[in-house]
Amino acid sequence: MPSAAVHVIASDANEDARSTSSTLVNGERNDTDNDNNNNISTIRHGFDHAVYEDDVLSFLHFSDKRHDTNAKPDPTVRSVSLDWRLRERIKTVSGLLVICLNIGTDPPDIVKTNPCAKLECWIDPFLLVPQKSLEAIGKHLHTQYENINGRTRFKMSLDPSVEETKKLCCQMRRNAKEERILFHYNGHGVPKPTASGEIWVFNRNYTQYIPVSLYDLQSWLGSPVIYVWDCSSAGNIVNAFNRFAEQRDADPAHQGQGQQQTSSTQQQGQTQQQSSSQPQPQGTPPSSAWRDCIQLAACGPNETLPMNPDLPADVFTACLTTPIEMSLRWVVMRNPLLTTNITMDMVSRLPGRAAERRTPLGELNWIFTAVTDTIAWCVLQDQPELFKRLFRQDLMVASMFRNFLLAERIMRSYQCTPMSTPQLPTTHDHPMWQAWDLAVDMCLFQLPQLLAAEDGSGPAYAYQSSTFFSEQLTAFEVWLVEGAVNNPKIPEQLPIVLQVLLSQVHRLRALILLSRFLDLGPWAVNAALSVGIFPYVLKLLQSPAAELKPVLVFIWARILAVDRSCQNDLLKDHGYAYFINILMPNNAMLSIPHVSEHRAMSAFILSVFCTNFKLGQQACLRANVITACLAHAKDPDPLLRQFVCLCLGQVWMNNKEAKSAAIAENGHEKLCALLTDSVPEVRAAAMYALGTFLGDSNKTEQIVNIEHNIAISALVAMSDASPIVRREFVVALSHLVHQAGPAKFLMAANQTIEEDQSQRIDERANNNHLGGGGAGSSASSRRPRSSVTATLSGNEWRSPPSFSSPLITSTSPGQLPSNATSSAASSAASPATAGTDNHFVSTSYDSVYAVLWKALLSLSVDPNPEVAKVASIVVDHINSMLLNTPSINEYASSIIREVVGSGTGGGQGNGMDRSRSFQAHDDHNRFTSTTSTVNNHSVNNIHMSGSAAVAAQQLRRPAKLTRSVSFASTLRTIYNFGNASLSSSSVNDQQQNTRPLSHQSTATPTSSSINNNHHRNAITQQNTPAGSPRNSISNNNNNNNTLPLVSDFYDWSCEYFTEPQMRATEAEEPGSVVYTQRKWRRARNEKIALESHSSKGMAGTNRWDEQMITIHNETEATKLLFHQYEPHLVAADAYNYLVVWDWKTSTPLSVIDNRNPSHSQITDMKFINEDDVALLLIASDDGAIRLWKNYDGADQEDAQLVSSWRALKDMEKSNSRQSGLVCDWHQERGLLFTGGDARVIKVWDAHQEMSIMDIATQSTGCVTSITSDQMRGDIIVAGFGDGLIGVYDRRMKPTAAMVQRWDEHKAWITGVHLQRDGNRELVSGGFGGDIKIWDIRETSSLRTIEAHTHADMTALAVHDHSPVVASAGDDQIIKVWNINGGRLSTIRPSSGFLGQRNSFTRALTFHPNLMVMGASGDDGSITLYRSHNITS
Repeated sequence: MPSAAVHVIASDANEDARSTSSTLVNGERNDTDNDNNNNISTIRHGFDHAVYEDDVLSFLHFSDKRHDTNAKPDPTVRSVSLDWRLRERIKTVSGLLVICLNIGTDPPDIVKTNPCAKLECWIDPFLLVPQKSLEAIGKHLHTQYENINGRTRFKMSLDPSVEETKKLCCQMRRNAKEERILFHYNGHGVPKPTASGEIWVFNRNYTQYIPVSLYDLQSWLGSPVIYVWDCSSAGNIVNAFNRFAEQRDADPAHQGQGQQQTSSTQQQGQTQQQSSSQPQPQGTPPSSAWRDCIQLAACGPNETLPMNPDLPADVFTACLTTPIEMSLRWVVMRNPLLTTNITMDMVSRLPGRAAERRTPLGELNWIFTAVTDTIAWCVLQDQPELFKRLFRQDLMVASMFRNFLLAERIMRSYQCTPMSTPQLPTTHDHPMWQAWDLAVDMCLFQLPQLLAAEDGSGPAYAYQSSTFFSEQLTAFEVWLVEGAVNNPKIPEQLPIVLQVLLSQVHRLRALILLSRFLDLGPWAVNAALSVGIFPYVLKLLQSPAAELKPVLVFIWARILAVDRSCQNDLLKDHGYAYFINILMPNNAMLSIPHVSEHRAMSAFILSVFCTNFKLGQQACLRANVITACLAHAKDPDPLLRQFVCLCLGQVWMNNKEAKSAAIAENGHEKLCALLTDSVPEVRAAAMYALGTFLGDSNKTEQIVNIEHNIAISALVAMSDASPIVRREFVVALSHLVHQAGPAKFLMAANQTIEEDQSQRIDERANNNHLGGGGAGSSASSRRPRSSVTATLSGNEWRSPPSFSSPLITSTSPGQLPSNATSSAASSAASPATAGTDNHFVSTSYDSVYAVLWKALLSLSVDPNPEVAKVASIVVDHINSMLLNTPSINEYASSIIREVVGSGTGGGQGNGMDRSRSFQAHDDHNRFTSTTSTVNNHSVNNIHMSGSAAVAAQQLRRPAKLTRSVSFASTLRTIYNFGNASLSSSSVNDQQQNTRPLSHQSTATPTSSSINNNHHRNAITQQNTPAGSPRNSISNNNNNNNTLPLVSDFYDWSCEYFTEPQMRATEAEEPGSVVYTQRKWRRARNEKIALESHSSKGMAGTNRWDEQMITIHNETEATKLLFHQYEPHLVAADAYNYLVVWDWKTSTPLSVIDNRNPSHSQITDMKFINEDDVALLLIASDDGAIRLWKNYDGADQEDAQLVSSWRALKDMEKSNSRQSGLVCDWHQERGLLFTGGDARVIKVWDAHQEMSIMDIATQSTGCVTSITSDQMRGDIIVAGFGDGLIGVYDRRMKPTAAMVQRWDEHKAWITGVHLQRDGNRELVSGGFGGDIKIWDIRETSSLRTIEAHTHADMTALAVHDHSPVVASAGDDQIIKVWNINGGRLSTIRPSSGFLGQRNSFTRALTFHPNLMVMGASGDDGSITLYRSHNITS
């Protein structure tokens, strides 16, 4: 490769002669072009031997949850938590069994068949004398109820009289007090109940039937009661009872009637005293309301009980008390084939006990419970409170209602419709009954062999357990795999999973399936808690089984992420120790797969256990949780590192004993080391924990020193690119500010005041020396510039200096040097920031609080609105304290008097104004730009007359409240904001700070117009945000609860365990909307790339003078940017607004206010994630980076700020011109290279959101342009303001990274670009008009093109795929070249009517793929050109 440079000089002498009146002037190709075309095939820089690494995958950057949610917790996650707990657990303590049979005498209104059903409680009443039979039936019924619940005390009342019934009822209520009573009424030997509400008993001589009014019965028994009505026409009782209950509940005088009749005076007084000590909410009925009574009736009002002789007479009672035997008999009756070898006697001899699940009877009882529970859950999913009341609150009630479901099924087959209060949906035909029938059939099939083996008449037979539960688990698993996504209905097998947990055989499988179900989201957790899963998983914490540990930890993490009300439950039986054992760093847990992830879950569970729970903190402290957490501080798993930090924060929050234990183990130092972790969430978690560590009252000197060391170490967060870390840093500082009081900051304020006074004196001297007034300079800097000199001269705005890494590296975490009062602040800012341009430079610091004060002032002007908002609250709190201090108040008064005396409106005359305008945005739009989607027809000639524009300016004048890193500037703006007026002078000044946009009313789009979105809303006294400085200053004296700030980072972090972890995300699920969209984008991108590949070869020889379209932007665009695949063109103007155009249709899509501070401008733009949904990166000359999503206003959504940070802090004036901030983006590596008015090029990692390398530029000039190779991102090329071009290799040491240095350009580097594709040409252009082609392996340029010999080059663009370069000069000419120096076209942009005025080109850019070029003029027009096929 030749080392001598090839010079190609373009003659400009006859350019005007060749020009015509046309806007486009065709350029000729020299003969040498054709000779050299064949040489444009060698890939430069040795990149032909390099290939893309296969292991480097293209990720979507800045698309994590923290970017989508701004690390704010979702309020809907906690709001979906249901009240699944049983707040009151009523027990059925006693029961009254009233049996009215009168054996031998049939009631007069019943005509029985012959034969007829006669069994009562499975006893034939005619086998014994009537009295003996009655007693036997009563005892048998008593036994059946005791088998349901052995703790309930039952009394029998056999064929009672009215007096006996009343006496027993009143006595029962007196003994039960406020608990539930069971009242069982068997009326088979008395007349049917009447429709008016009467049941029948006997007189003393059993000669008459005596009616008993239900109204009286209610008075005797009170409430709550569960009634069982086993008689014909039982529905009459239910209807009348409900009618009476409504009357009693409606009349408060009747509410206590039952209590008055059944309780003594003393007990009544005790009850009244208890009720008065526990007031009930107004408007809600008492817990023992009459309508809360429960009723179970055998049939409807006009129905008669079945008389089938194969059935018992009390078939309803049999279903309620002996459901298994009744169900077996019914199955045998319905299947004649079974009667060949199975008799009813064999059914009653089914082996086993109901309490032993391994026996046939126990297993059937277990299956029956699961089936009926599932049916109840399915039909009552829409009524969770009713399900909880009937099937979970009382064991007796739950058993009765489960058995009632069987009664409904059986009795409906005999034309009876059982009734209940509360009424249940129909369940007799539920599909789960088929599974029950199958289980019964399998049991009956084995019954003969079982009985034969038991009697000894047959061989031994081992009972084969039912496959019911394994099959139901399989069905549940199928639902999880196939139906969980598309079917939001809760699966019917969920209650069965609950029952399976009782079996050791299926327990592990059931827990794994349950964990997969809980992984679906908070709704699944609520469903599991509602069905009653909590007591089971709580009991399992006592199990020592190692195989259950991973799944139990996962389940508990899911539960506590949704509902944190389980702290007492974990404490009661020492359940928390289960998770402490897992968290402990011992080898016993190594057998658990993914042990770090499960330890992270355990840390999360323990953190919830300690949250606002003092007993939990003490328990964890005694169990050495702090030691366990600190042992995992350096674990490779970032999730574990994050949650051990959060756990530590919750353990020692407001707990001095825990903090002392942490200090003994140097816990604060270990957390300070995590402030430089590679994961932003870990850094934020460490900062959160340190914040909870700070701010205790009654501190010792040791604690004060430790807190100071923590605060100084935490200053590293000032350089963090993640807003959540900086926000947590402010919250941590607020704890110190809250405890410090005004005395600590008084000295820091005095130092700030002294510095401010000396700086103002220096500024006045500088202004007088320069001969320019501050106001004039400020005003001129805001005017649109039409000359190249104005464009390149920049402005006087500098960003607030930073607390850079030397402060942290010079001081180990947790240790503050003895000379911190003098050295801390001097190391807080780089030496390069010395001078009057830096507020942070101070000759001495007397306390750490001076450093913190300046840090808070800097954060109050942070590019991120949320960080600035919280920092402003702290700053305003301090300002409020300082203004109440006499000495500070006197100084503030002097500043205000100076403002009043100057009459300038304050602040405009300060040429060093480093303020940031805080606009009045609603909280809803805090991160939302003023963006609007506009109609297609609203773009053409949007103008307004001058007078109308001035009037609009006056109406749109916002009252601006600015923030500054200067205490004096803050006082000035506070005063000016309070005295803002629309005077003529103020309007004139404001016109210089407001973008001069104008619209015709006819072109205003519907809904929200560009006009409304171009300008900021005026701030008034009424609509000032609560977090704004104005309200904070005025209200701080009355509000002492402002500090310390409350962080919501912990709540947001806990949401991680509410999100699915076991299945792929929606974007990875084939068939999902996101997956389909990405697949379509991939196909579209490949198509566009193929189109560009077919045309890029001819672009280096064709003319580029075909004008496609002209877009009329309202103001001149200083920067242009094409999207690779979308038809988007972004134009940035001098007023820091971004207009996004659809360049194919010339339609404006949205307008974005970049929210730059005053005197700051946009200097660079890049797209991120162009292959998918792109983000728009905006760099400004204040060193700030802002990332916007939804920038194009798609789907009527406003643009949102994804992230923002100050990428360059140590910015300085290198010469008379400043470049601000320039950058280059490497998508595959996720690297952002930034340079500008600084002595370093910073390399930012998008994954880590932090600077990973500071490369010394080794140049005295500012970086004006920066580019990098798009293969591996190792080579960086930068152009400088002094004409130098440097090549850097980031694989080398930062101080020796420059591997090549070229100084052939003698003026400002207009641009330098390394092609992404093609021959990888490296092209640079200088302000002197020369274009050079480079190879990084050569010491000199390969070729020089003298593009503009008599003019300065103001813009340069290089196509990424074609050997084409475009340049523009201040001679109002655009020239297009190929790499060999052949001129392809010469274009003279023009504007005005008939093109009589030449347009000055402000920006040039090529489309990354297509053969399209864009040029913006100073008249607001953006013209697009393309290459076309002309061979002449």
